[in-house]
Amino acid sequence: MKVVLTYIHHNCFVMKTDTRTFLFDCPGDAHLPVNGADSIGRAVADTELTVFISHGHEDHLNEDLDSLTSPAKSVQYVLSEDIEDMRPEALPTKGEVLIVEPDETYAYDGMRIETLMSNDLGVAFLVTDGAFRFYFGGDLAKWIWKTASAREQAFTSAFFRQAMQRVSDFKPHVAFSNVDQRLENLAGGVEAYHEAGARVFVPMHTFGETDWLPRFAASLGASGDEVFLYANTGDRVEYVF
Repeated sequence: MKVVLTYIHHNCFVMKTDTRTFLFDCPGDAHLPVNGADSIGRAVADTELTVFISHGHEDHLNEDLDSLTSPAKSVQYVLSEDIEDMRPEALPTKGEVLIVEPDETYAYDGMRIETLMSNDLGVAFLVTDGAFRFYFGGDLAKWIWKTASAREQAFTSAFFRQAMQRVSDFKPHVAFSNVDQRLENLAGGVEAYHEAGARVFVPMHTFGETDWLPRFAASLGASGDEVFLYANTGDRVEYVF
């Protein structure tokens, strides 16, 4: 099985497998780099595309998904339920749309989609497509800021630990999870890498600051074979499982 990953920006990636193409958390125009839309268009052109959006924050959801996905041969969407209320103007008008709630399981176009409640907004996804499994965390992370109380820290740590146990039990081939350098704990990125046990780990939530990712991988004792070390929009890598 061949999997091709393309980095766009922040939490936005395109993933091509033997069966379909996925686009994740495409951010609003204000958050996309100058070449972001063109990079998406090239990556999804003439493909059967499934778009996953974990929640409605502007750094994860574009206001005009119809235009961004128009180069695809066909498109369908899996959207977190908060988008209907918070960002109704961003709902796509073309293609089938599945609205999902936290901690539910859905059968959709041959996929099994399990959702996890995020501790920020929306959901994370555990997706099985044939023999291929992946985890996309959205903004589910170990959000422990310097101002957090001891009680808040304990709650967040327990929440994240339980979520990562579900991911570990799922045994994904590819795991996308936040590694945010604004937090001393990198938003749980180190734990996510170890707990997910994925063949390929994709660090996210970098706000386009990518030069430190090789140091992150080195701290894990990992290489580009295990961590997608992208640098610029449009960077891509191919893995064979």
